[in-house]
Amino acid sequence: MMLPQRVVITGMSVACALGFEVEEFWAALLAGRCGISRLPWIPDDSPLPTKCAGHIADADLAAALERLGIDDPDRSNQLALFAVGRALADAGLPADGKTEIAAEMILGTGHGNAGFTTESARAFFAGGYRKLRPTAVVRLMFNRPAHLASIRFKLTGGSFVVCCACATGSIAVGEAFHKIRFGVADRAVAACADCGLDIGTFSAWNRLGVLSRNPDPERACRPFDRDRDGLVMGEGAASFVLESLAVAQARGARIYAEVLGYGCTSDAKHIVQPDQAGQVRAIRKALAEAGVAPEAVDYVNAHGTATKPADVVEAATLREVFGAYTDALPVSNTKAQLGHLMGATAGVELVATLTAMRQGVIPPSRNLDHPDPLCPLCFVRGEPLKKDVRIALKNSFAFGGTNSALVLRRWE
Repeated sequence: MMLPQRVVITGMSVACALGFEVEEFWAALLAGRCGISRLPWIPDDSPLPTKCAGHIADADLAAALERLGIDDPDRSNQLALFAVGRALADAGLPADGKTEIAAEMILGTGHGNAGFTTESARAFFAGGYRKLRPTAVVRLMFNRPAHLASIRFKLTGGSFVVCCACATGSIAVGEAFHKIRFGVADRAVAACADCGLDIGTFSAWNRLGVLSRNPDPERACRPFDRDRDGLVMGEGAASFVLESLAVAQARGARIYAEVLGYGCTSDAKHIVQPDQAGQVRAIRKALAEAGVAPEAVDYVNAHGTATKPADVVEAATLREVFGAYTDALPVSNTKAQLGHLMGATAGVELVATLTAMRQGVIPPSRNLDHPDPLCPLCFVRGEPLKKDVRIALKNSFAFGGTNSALVLRRWE
């Protein structure tokens, strides 16, 4: 019987409103910059109650795509291809598309190519099926970004998409981790990309009634704050190269961290209301697989959507898992600076978590001026916290009742 393999992260990348390189993104986080802004395509007289999001400037995206020669027409695929290419290069693997790489490609998205879906519907109802593009089917497929990445970068392992709402990014990493841990593969690329800011999708989120109505973009997202009034959407991507420790060491790869454990559960109760018991099970599964006691965790990167019920449930979850140790366990969250990137949010937040471990600095939670008494956690606020973070926990909880947790150890 094959023993479980040790799994390490050797490459990572990010693309979001705060930058297209990990160093740029990290500097913006520590400086307290906010990437949430007024969406330029929504007029002032629009009936939409929420008009801001963590939007990537078109010019910034165009410049990033030009660097890698990416010419795909769809925004979500553009971000996915950029993130995968940069992660491969960061890992010291070929990213020119000329050399085959034996690697799985697991890519997560929450909305898929939602913008093109809206465009196709408009075209059909305006002029019938002949107005649809002949390429509509292959542009609408949810598996498109994973296969585009496989084709462009010659990734010859299995290729598929995971779609689990807000937990998508961490589940992509977790499933890649298990493939390597249990000997199915030696290497995997786990990525996530999401764009839900086209007018159709953004309007649907407005109609759901969970978005903040604060007119000030920089103050709109307030996770765990007493005055929070809803989430703020965003867009972005992240990617990671995972390898067995033996493979990584054999090629002399730089190692960021070791993935120790992964837990995934379903509440099996409600499509939008979070459940504490399900979240607790996911975290405990991850800790058990990692062989890590709760008191050994040095930092929690929280999900923190900034909705009234979800933040309270998450805080209660952490208190149940960590008990009295909760009062000394640093917790922070980056959504006040980025927005909620839906299918990409866990991946981008994982980049922040890994960088905090490497740098020994935890970025503070922005806009957390008055912590909600119903969320009694040890929040990092105001200024970055210097902290030796050896073991970190990254949580992600999603609509549908999907819960995901990752336990990571800094490589030394």
